[in-house]
Amino acid sequence: RLGTADIAALLAGARALKCPGFSVLFRANPFGVPRLGLIVPKRVFPRAVDRNRMKRVLRELFRTQQARLGSRDILIRLSAREVALAEVEQCLVG
Repeated sequence: RLGTADIAALLAGARALKCPGFSVLFRANPFGVPRLGLIVPKRVFPRAVDRNRMKRVLRELFRTQQARLGSRDILIRLSAREVALAEVEQCLVG
């Protein structure tokens, strides 16, 4: 997982793909494995149960695509309650 400093670096200067409901930020890393960071705001999902469930779903999506992602840091930031997981998967791989 990405730490706080890594997330700040991604937010400061990384390539971003913006889609309705979410954005995905990418940056190459020297570790040889992909790393994931998630931002699921309380204003989008007020209940902790819903935030945690969305994080579990996104982590599982990342885990299934991990072999095809290469060596990069990925930050997924949600901005809407309704997110098409197929679109997130397409942004990760593409």
